[in-house]
Amino acid sequence: MNHSPFPVTLEEITCEWLSGVLGAPVTGFETTFLEGAHLSNAYRLHAIAYGHDHPGPPSVVIKVAHHIKEIRDFAMAGRAYLKEVTFFSELADRLPLRTPILYGCFADATPTAERFIIVMEDLARHSKVFDQVDDPPDEASARQIARDIARLHAYGWESDLTRLPWVGQPDGRYLPPLHFLSGAANASSPVFFGLWNQMYGRDFFEPGEAALEELTHLLCGPRSAGIHRRIYDSLSSRPKTLLHGDLRADNIFRTLAPQGTAHSEARLSYIDFQLVHAGPPGPDLTQAWVHSLEPAVRRQEQHMLREYLDTLVGINPAAASYTFDMLLEDYTLTTCLWWTIAITLGSQTLRGFDRPEGARQKRLWERAGYRMKSALSDLDCLSRIRELAADLPDD
Repeated sequence: MNHSPFPVTLEEITCEWLSGVLGAPVTGFETTFLEGAHLSNAYRLHAIAYGHDHPGPPSVVIKVAHHIKEIRDFAMAGRAYLKEVTFFSELADRLPLRTPILYGCFADATPTAERFIIVMEDLARHSKVFDQVDDPPDEASARQIARDIARLHAYGWESDLTRLPWVGQPDGRYLPPLHFLSGAANASSPVFFGLWNQMYGRDFFEPGEAALEELTHLLCGPRSAGIHRRIYDSLSSRPKTLLHGDLRADNIFRTLAPQGTAHSEARLSYIDFQLVHAGPPGPDLTQAWVHSLEPAVRRQEQHMLREYLDTLVGINPAAASYTFDMLLEDYTLTTCLWWTIAITLGSQTLRGFDRPEGARQKRLWERAGYRMKSALSDLDCLSRIRELAADLPDD
C-alpha cells in the first residue's frame, strides 16, 4: 500500500490529487454519499471531468475511515481497516474472485491503518447490487455464489495465505473477526430483546418458538463461554482457507448475463473485505445465505452445500479430506455464532432505527431476524448446542 500523503476526508480530496491517482487531468467532480458501509464512509465521485480530452472513468467509489471515532475504534479492534487496505494492495489481483478495479490504496503507517483511502471501480456503472431486503439472491444466484466462493477457497486451501499475520491467528486457532461480539451476547441479550420490543412493538419470539428461546438461553446464558469455547474447538480442528468474512447480499453485485445466454453466465463481483480471515468454509456460506436468502431458497442449502463441495474438490483435490458432514456441522455452528453476533450488534444499533435515516436498517433487521429464526429451527441448532452444553458447569 502507498504511505505517501493522502486525503483522509472527502473534503480534502482535490482535483490535483485525484489526477495523480487516475493518471489523467481531473478538472472537476461531484460527490454522493453511499449507504451500507457500516465501518467506513463510502462515497461515489461522479461526473468526473477531464482536461485535454484525456479518457478516464466517469465515476469511482472511495472508502475512508468512519468519521465517528467510536466506530473507527470498533473497526480497528477487529483490524478491519488494515485487512481491507492490505487485501487490495497485496491479494485482490491474485485471487479467482471478481473485485472492483483498484485505482489507488493509501494508508498511514499505524498498526491498524486508522486513516486510509481506497479509490476503486464504481461497479454500479455496469452491475446491480443485491438488496437483502427487497432483492435477495434467488436459488440460481445462491448457487453461483457457492461456486465462486469454492474457487476462492480452493485457491487458499491450507496455503500460506492462511498464516499471514493479518489473516490468521498466531496460534492457528479459529476466531472470526467479530468473535468479541459473540462473546458479549450474554450481557447484550436483555438490551437486544428490550429494544426489539420497543422498535417493532412486539416480542422477538412468537408463541410456539420455545425451542428458539431455549437455544438463545444456552448461547447467551450461564454456560455460554464454555459453549463458545467448544464451538471454536470444533472449528479450529478443521482445514483452513481464506474466507471473505462478510458475504451478505449487500456486498455482492451482479452483471446480468447477455440475452440468450444461461443465467449462470451472469458475472458476480464482491466488495467489502474488512473481515477477511482464515478458517473452515462453513462461516462464509453461513454469512452468504442465512441472513440474505428467503427461507424457501435457503432450504435448498444441503443441495447447494454439496455443489459447493464438489466444485471445491474438483478444483483442489487436497480438500477431499473435508467431508460433507464436516461442512454441514461447521455451517450449523457458525449459524449459532452469527445469531449471538447479531444480538450484540442489535443491542448497539437498534435504538437508532426510529429515526428517518434508520428506516432501511429497521426493515433489514426485521427481515434478517425472520430468516435467522427460520435457519436456526431448520438446522436443529438446539440439538447440537444441547450436546455441547451437556456436561458443562456454569461459567
